[in-house]
Amino acid sequence: MNTVIRREGNISKFVGWMLVVMAILAFITLIVIAVVGDPVALIFLFGPVILLIGAWVNFHMGARARLEITPEEFIWCGFTGRPHRIAWLDLDRILIPAPGSRPRLAAAARLRSGRIVEVDSLWLSPTNPANVLTPPDHGEAQRALIDGHKAYLARMSQQSDLPGR
Repeated sequence: MNTVIRREGNISKFVGWMLVVMAILAFITLIVIAVVGDPVALIFLFGPVILLIGAWVNFHMGARARLEITPEEFIWCGFTGRPHRIAWLDLDRILIPAPGSRPRLAAAARLRSGRIVEVDSLWLSPTNPANVLTPPDHGEAQRALIDGHKAYLARMSQQSDLPGR
């Protein structure tokens, strides 16, 4: 039942490693230029530092952005901000949005209290050309949410059927 949906993680890691390599090469080039030529060239070391900061951001994005289904809850979070979580115990139903809804709306969670919580696809990159040019496909996430809720309900049903409970 443990499922993690991460659409942009591999791309972010690839870009992050590319930025690290570029920063190292720029750093070595600037050191060689400073030794051979003018020591004032060391002023330009801020370029590799900026590349390393960009690499850290991409690694952070790739590790963080996800939709995670666990036996007790589901968690979704984006590149920034706090993770959002809903316990299966508090959930009444997963609602699939109607066609033509907001493009980033993956599902809605109706809680037992009657409150509706929108599950935005924060794990999808807003800068990926595939997500900008075409509406994102939330089918995998919707199936994972529905299957996770069904598995939780089945587990609770089995526990209530056990003798002595």
